[in-house]
Amino acid sequence: MESTSPTPNLPAKMRAWTLTSFGLTLSPSHPLPGVAPSSSPSATSSTTTQPPPTPTTPTTTGTNLLLRITHASLNPVDLHILRLFPPWLPFRRNPTPGFDFCGRVVAAGPAVNTAEFQLGDVVAGALSASDVFHGKGSLAEFLVVESSLVCKVPDVWGARGKEIKGEETVGLFGIAGQTAILMVQTAGVPPDTEEGWKGKRCLVNGASGGVGSILVQILKGKGAQVWGTTGSAEGEELVKKCGGTVINYKTYSPVTEFLQRVFGAEGDEKKLDFIFDCAGDESIFTNSPGYLKGQGKFISIVGGPSQGIVPYVLHKLRPTWLGGTPREFELLLLLPSKKTVREVGKLIKEGVIERGVVDGDKVWEMEELVEAYERLGSGRAKGKVVVRVGK
Repeated sequence: MESTSPTPNLPAKMRAWTLTSFGLTLSPSHPLPGVAPSSSPSATSSTTTQPPPTPTTPTTTGTNLLLRITHASLNPVDLHILRLFPPWLPFRRNPTPGFDFCGRVVAAGPAVNTAEFQLGDVVAGALSASDVFHGKGSLAEFLVVESSLVCKVPDVWGARGKEIKGEETVGLFGIAGQTAILMVQTAGVPPDTEEGWKGKRCLVNGASGGVGSILVQILKGKGAQVWGTTGSAEGEELVKKCGGTVINYKTYSPVTEFLQRVFGAEGDEKKLDFIFDCAGDESIFTNSPGYLKGQGKFISIVGGPSQGIVPYVLHKLRPTWLGGTPREFELLLLLPSKKTVREVGKLIKEGVIERGVVDGDKVWEMEELVEAYERLGSGRAKGKVVVRVGK
């Protein structure tokens, strides 16, 4: 695919959020990615009365795509990065946050596969950790991204035949959806066997969150029996909508005793095959011999304040004779990839994933990012917190 010629639809500047020493700031005058800054003083002065320079097509090289972003979704890892990595580090001056994106292809490098991507395609995905650590984030109106991190969004939901909206897809193809895919793959159930997931007994802890709501759909769609924990009436409704059987941990407290009564009372055959922890409750693992089969797996994505070091040592490395729990423990870290993002698209087309859950059916506007992050940090979000970046 050859790079596109200059187009009058590209603005001279774009809006993007940046983190400065004073906090998050929405700037309307970011240069487009890949465009060399103009040497004209009038082009950079905020007080100029001169017309803006004629926009040119950003340089797209190799297999890169230039996207006009319509939506971004927020992830807990965003908050960790904002807190742990200051904006004055040499490799991330005034960084733009955000991993997840959905948008349209407006230009492409010459090595992009034309069988996969065309100008105008709606695509989605997640940036690499290296991109975001170095200050390149998705909360900007234009974004240059490696095409291997991107998947073309299907036109309709495979199961329902309805049009797929950008706010529904951005989380599915982003960190949450790809993490759910990785958790399923880590379970180690052979995908090509006749039985596969059929009849497997699974618990999803934190089933009404961004990852959990997707994971419940995938497991249920593959034929597993799925129970999901949540702590609110709103969460109960969402878990049911995604296909899971609800366990309200506030109604059945402590939930570990309830799990033992339900799954451990009739012997090993009734115990769970897998526990997927999307919320971070170590007591569910330490008490798991009472309800998780001996050969079962506990798969977690929550590292806690130590960023995973403490739970990994305590639950993965510590032997049983030193107090370790006699069950297999896995702690995952997602690296967005072509394999996981394309698997999301495949499962949507097959009807395994039937919906993208947007928290409160609300899409936050670009100017409301700080409030959107506050909603994410509250821990009360059901599904994905989504921001509308552009049209």
